[in-house]
Amino acid sequence: MLMSLMMLMVNLLNGFINIYTQQNTTNTNTNTNTSTDTQAVASGDMTWPLKNESVILLGFQNYSDGTPHGGIDIALKSGNSKGEPFYSANAGTVTKAVSDGGYNTGYGNYCEIDHGNGIKTLYAHADDIAVSVGAAVTQGQLLGHIGQTGNATTPHLHFEVKTKAADGTETKVNPLDYVKNPYADPVPETPVISGKSGTFTFTVYGWGHGVGMSQEGCISMAKSGSTYSEILSHYYPGTSIDNDSSTPMTVSRKNTDVSLVEFLCKTVKQEIGEGAPMEALKAQAVCSYTYAKRFGFSSGQAYSSSFNYQGTNVEKAVFAVLNISNASQQPSAKYLTYNGKCAEAFYCGSVAGKTASYTAIWGGNEIAYLKGGVSSPEKVAISTKEYTYEELAALINNYATSKNKNITLGSDPSSWIKIISHDSAYSSSVGYVTQMSVGGYTMRGDTFWENVLKYGIKSPCFTVTYTP
Repeated sequence: MLMSLMMLMVNLLNGFINIYTQQNTTNTNTNTNTSTDTQAVASGDMTWPLKNESVILLGFQNYSDGTPHGGIDIALKSGNSKGEPFYSANAGTVTKAVSDGGYNTGYGNYCEIDHGNGIKTLYAHADDIAVSVGAAVTQGQLLGHIGQTGNATTPHLHFEVKTKAADGTETKVNPLDYVKNPYADPVPETPVISGKSGTFTFTVYGWGHGVGMSQEGCISMAKSGSTYSEILSHYYPGTSIDNDSSTPMTVSRKNTDVSLVEFLCKTVKQEIGEGAPMEALKAQAVCSYTYAKRFGFSSGQAYSSSFNYQGTNVEKAVFAVLNISNASQQPSAKYLTYNGKCAEAFYCGSVAGKTASYTAIWGGNEIAYLKGGVSSPEKVAISTKEYTYEELAALINNYATSKNKNITLGSDPSSWIKIISHDSAYSSSVGYVTQMSVGGYTMRGDTFWENVLKYGIKSPCFTVTYTP
């Protein structure tokens, strides 16, 4: 009897537990399926918005002048972030979706997700936005692709988390309190800068790396009566123009076969322009063929795929360089050689008065016909570009992280960048930067131009000033 009574009590107790558990499960499921206004998003519930190895360029902080960054900037560790997909950190409803090319806001193209329980996330500087206002999204759903819209100076994702108080006030909070980078420990935040916000101003001379032939100088020489051979001899001293007995009729460009005539016409047009003088077009055609023969026909020369070249001066110049009168003939291309070997026919848009040395720009052994210092008869193009210290800090941090370099930005921005040496392309005090210090790390000017600023200025011939 006692045993039966005990079994009855146990069964009753289990029944109450089952009823409670079912009710609790029912309530949980109900909350999951209702609107996002009732969803709870606790710390740790969110997932990282990128799915490939990434780093934090700039952390969440308030600058000393009172300006908040308000989020974190994320980019791929490889540095090639443009076009990388980004995803919703949690389920929710899209409350904002701006995709107008990024012209109307500092965020550029961006979207905002309301996750309920007073929490929102924001994703900015996108190349495109793949969702629309009012859409329900799931955790990990594609929202768009990384771009460089708005006030971004390099491709990255700006990610924010905002909380909403009972009175409706929204506050930006540190996203790292809600989500962690699964690929690495957080990168230390950029140091808070003492004093007011300032600006770095780069004054830039020329357009491009400055090595080899200047296209603007080439045009100027052609207008003054120089032949294409005289132009090439000027910019590549010591080289010869030979005929290539093994010239192909067809070449492969990016896995597509095209005739050599088509390749050269579309390259010459895009590189120097259809309206350049005939001798300049010929000089460019020789350079383009020489460069492609040395480095490959998919080596990165500009290319006008839609150019209808038949009957144009570009085609006439290409025919002359290929020693043919029509496209059906077997070509024998003129190309640059040095000591009997195919030359490295680098060229650029314009130079800063004189050409730059191959070694000064890229390092390595000196090349006899690319030692620089060749005067170029053109008006030097001078441009300026400004970066706030926050923008420049983000770019430097991105480089330091992706390349694993020991760079330390001190509290005085005026000490961040120092030009150690340069040539005298423009004047005795201004030239292509051969060596510089960035946060105590020494690099070439070309490295800074290409890998830190991501070609944000026009050439590695520059001066820089900091204005508090």
